[in-house]
Amino acid sequence: MEQLIPIALFALIFGAIWLYSHFNYKKRATAHETLRHAVDKGQQISPDLIEKMSSLSDPIKSDLRRGVLFIAFGIAFIILGSFVSTHEGEPMGPMLGIASFPIIMGLAYLGLWRFSHDRS
Repeated sequence: MEQLIPIALFALIFGAIWLYSHFNYKKRATAHETLRHAVDKGQQISPDLIEKMSSLSDPIKSDLRRGVLFIAFGIAFIILGSFVSTHEGEPMGPMLGIASFPIIMGLAYLGLWRFSHDRS
């Protein structure tokens, strides 16, 4: 039974990432399908509509959001490690190691956002 907890944790993380990717794909596919139907029916596509369509996947905003979420995810691991700690901080060391990965990825995304934000 104790072995199911880590398996469930990783399955939950995998499932959350898959759900996010799946619904993000569905959102973009629906937007493109709507645009395709409008073009097939001969409707004029306004520049405002094209601009709104391009803002659906704005990489500058995505980098900021991803950076903040990854850092929050890493901080959540640190807090989890502090709650789980029993004697002499045994679980705290591995939790800090696990937390370092999303925090570093979050900082990298924030750096990408910052550099791309300066160019705009």
